[in-house]
Amino acid sequence: MTAALVVRNLAKTYVRKPWMGAAIQKEVLRDVNLTLEKGKVLGLVGESGCGKSTLCKVILGIEPITSGTVEINGKNSASFGKKEWRALRRELQVVYQDPYASLDPRFTVRQLISEPLDIHGLYTDKASREKYLREVLAAVQLDSAYLDRFAHEFSGGQRQRIAIARALVLNPSILIADEPVSALDVSVQAQILNLLKDIQHKRNLSMLFVTHDLAVARFLCDDIAVMHNGHIVEYAPAEELFCAPKETYTQNLLAAVPTVPGREA
Repeated sequence: MTAALVVRNLAKTYVRKPWMGAAIQKEVLRDVNLTLEKGKVLGLVGESGCGKSTLCKVILGIEPITSGTVEINGKNSASFGKKEWRALRRELQVVYQDPYASLDPRFTVRQLISEPLDIHGLYTDKASREKYLREVLAAVQLDSAYLDRFAHEFSGGQRQRIAIARALVLNPSILIADEPVSALDVSVQAQILNLLKDIQHKRNLSMLFVTHDLAVARFLCDDIAVMHNGHIVEYAPAEELFCAPKETYTQNLLAAVPTVPGREA
């Protein structure tokens, strides 16, 4: 069975050309290899600045590949033109970290969720569109009465639910979640994580879940890839990695997780 996402020997180097002098190169990703199996959740963990978000941008086609390949549902994205990327957007969607920045404040919830449908020409009939929008909101546990309100009228957790609804509206097969709970209050984080887990199970989504929180990764992910300085240093099933980490960097990450005295981690 073809994997949902395969990254092979991926490298990403940024080049800055100053007004005078030689160009300056910054290698952000180097020899990255990972596989997201269909219907599974792959966690990408590591400290801030290690290259996690850059990898997401490369996978999404926002940043070009320096070398290596990204295969999405068996197709090499390096060969994609605008037409192929447009079609792929129905299969590959993203939820960003900050729901305050990712939602246009000028749009109502109806407009935010309808925009992808308008772009792809889906549910053009008014009655079927209204029915579908209500179903999508219900899937993220929001009332349909919210459709005609603006994003700034909602709390952070509600905004992230709206962002998730917008990502789900095209019924994608792959979801990239780039630290989707790190900007939320701790109590709200648990609600969003439970929601993502429920949605992933019901829709059989393949999910790349990016986080620096190891406890979150353990709760949600089937497999975990540990990134350090733009390179995957360890890759294992979640429980195996937490019970018997092999790399020193992974061991140090786990040792840094706060624990309650007298209780097992």
